Amino acid sequence: MKKIRFTILLFGGLLILLTATRCKKFLQNDPVSTITPGSFWKDKSDADAWMAGIYNSVQTTINTNWFDWGEVRSDNVKGAGTGNAQTKFLNNALSASDPDIAGATNWTNLYVTISLCNYGIKYYPQMMSQDIGGATATYTDYLGQCYGLRALMYFYGLRVWGKMPIITEPLETYGQPTQYGRSPIADVKKRILDDIDLALKNIGTNKTNKYNMQKAAVYALQTDVYMWFQQYPEALVASQNCITESACTWVTNAQSWKNMFTDPATSTETIFNLYWDNIERGGGVGVCGRFASGSNTNNYMMAPKIFQELFDRIDPVTSAHTDGRLTTSFDMITYSTPGLYNTLNGPFGKFTLFDPAAKRSDGQPGGAFVYQLNNECNVKIPIYRFADIMLLRAEALAHTGKYQDALDIVNKVRTRVGYMTTAKLTDYTGDVVAGIERTILTERQYELMGEGKRWFDLCRIGKMYDFTNGYAYLTSVMNPILGSRTGASKYEGANLGRIMFPINSAAFNANPKLVGDQNPPYDE
Repeated sequence: MKKIRFTILLFGGLLILLTATRCKKFLQNDPVSTITPGSFWKDKSDADAWMAGIYNSVQTTINTNWFDWGEVRSDNVKGAGTGNAQTKFLNNALSASDPDIAGATNWTNLYVTISLCNYGIKYYPQMMSQDIGGATATYTDYLGQCYGLRALMYFYGLRVWGKMPIITEPLETYGQPTQYGRSPIADVKKRILDDIDLALKNIGTNKTNKYNMQKAAVYALQTDVYMWFQQYPEALVASQNCITESACTWVTNAQSWKNMFTDPATSTETIFNLYWDNIERGGGVGVCGRFASGSNTNNYMMAPKIFQELFDRIDPVTSAHTDGRLTTSFDMITYSTPGLYNTLNGPFGKFTLFDPAAKRSDGQPGGAFVYQLNNECNVKIPIYRFADIMLLRAEALAHTGKYQDALDIVNKVRTRVGYMTTAKLTDYTGDVVAGIERTILTERQYELMGEGKRWFDLCRIGKMYDFTNGYAYLTSVMNPILGSRTGASKYEGANLGRIMFPINSAAFNANPKLVGDQNPPYDE
């Protein structure tokens, strides 16, 4: 088994280096390599190795960007350590040529993954038509995964930068174009939805494989895309398909909720995770350094306000904390009060195992955690899970007049972790839709804290890609926070465009077709 893993790793790394030289011309380099992918697809082991290389590249793309793109600039996060990058993210002070934040502004790894998918999309059908090794079903599934993962990568790009260059062919010859301009939002959206449709026609239906994209994960992505564009009826159809295909059922207590992150393969609520193994990958995933480091001070901490709000959920009879997401995500022994948590820059243990030698005295789930060293950080990163999709579905229900159905989902999310306070329709007056939507967004904040979702939730409410009258929810949440930070820029006026990331300057230096098309107010 170790030999197989080593072979896949070695070849996966080779594929990334190969594809980097091929796809980065419009980014940085020449597309021609002495290795020819067209001569590679000879048997099932080749097909397996290529797919492993794609997932290796997805992991590389997501590594720290999972937080930097989807979490760090939100109200979930406060600085915990020192460093120029942290200050710039938190102060909304990004720029295109800043080496401190180049990892997040550079889309090279994202396009490497897209390029690897493009090769699969070209060559897996040839293997299918020849039924090489009698493995057509496997190649068909791999083809579906390529379409699904390419859609996921473009969806990340769409949310981070807006307009994106669309590349759908592998770069294999000198005669092919190697430089592309940015395509309009509508075209990128169409590419994503078309890829999702093609994925659904080919991808497998394995309900137990939580570490590869399967049909339920594609339906989850489709739900997310429709919600991003506020297409609520379509999101309801997609989310129902996800419910049916995933066969997920709710967990029943706080400990089983915790197990979603430490052992997702056995959970009834998980849909699609990326499994980062530092021995196979080499080096740890960025989760530990960001929030839960066993090596040094964490870059960031979960906002004390969230700790306080969860901490205040108390049983009036027993005085016990009732929301299990508090006791399974935060060390309630070392940081027994909100004041201590804030003063001591408490780490975030959601993805971390409990320390068996430091359990809570009352026998409830929780306690201290075993924080991993940064370079040994193994985390099974959740990309999509049941509660995420169900809460998106709740939003769509609220926007289509099914208020009680929406609140029923919120209440289920709460009660399964022990928080029994019920959201009631009679609590809402005036703009009922907006009121229920805010309840759902708050529930998503608690449920999905640290999972790279909150920033995107802030962005997709209201008018998106409208930098004159849009983003009212984001600005109402973030501007008061930014106003309290020395040197920070609020999202207003010209700086409202800072909701988008800058395109890294290296891309403009390599590709003249991008020149003049930077996201304002950034410089190229």
